[in-house]
Amino acid sequence: MECTDCQAGKFSTTLGATAAATCIDCGAGKHLSSQGGDEESDCLLCAAGKFSTSLGATDSATCIDCGAGKYLSSQGGDEEADCELCAEGKFSTMTGATDVGTCTDCAAGTFLDTRGNDAATDCTLCGEGKYSATSGASEAAACIDCLAGKYAAQQGSNEESDCILCGMGKYSTETGATEAGACQSCIAGKFSATRGNDAESDCQACGAGK
Repeated sequence: MECTDCQAGKFSTTLGATAAATCIDCGAGKHLSSQGGDEESDCLLCAAGKFSTSLGATDSATCIDCGAGKYLSSQGGDEEADCELCAEGKFSTMTGATDVGTCTDCAAGTFLDTRGNDAATDCTLCGEGKYSATSGASEAAACIDCLAGKYAAQQGSNEESDCILCGMGKYSTETGATEAGACQSCIAGKFSATRGNDAESDCQACGAGK
């Protein structure tokens, strides 16, 4: 009687087997395109960056790319949960990523407090009146208030110099100011020849007769 090979996607270590039932499915995360597998190691692992939940898979096409915002550095992933999420403060647009290095820092002036993000637009801009010089920031606290005497009307400021100084003759005691209107004029009879003043006392009295 002629021996029959186990089908693709299966293997058997049994000698003298008399039934196809001795042929065992390759496990999830594996595949085998050839017939006659005689040991489990004949089943090939899905490549890094991929996973498969299929039993008895016969083709590498059953191995699915980890989604964008994720990566998997090891072979043989057998469930989607094996794909690791990019950390807070990072994102990745790449599918099938095999390394944490594919997770890109959110730019300075932004932050991101969730994991597994797949686009730069997931990074949240620091609000008006704030700035952050830190890339890869993972919380809103990374956005720092502009100092008193300054303001920032735009979102996403990425350096302290984006905070605009109140003009001469004006001052502001407000931190995190979002508009030029926060800068108050020195009262009549006083002046200031400098910019960025942060207290009314920076306004100097005009000289006698002036």
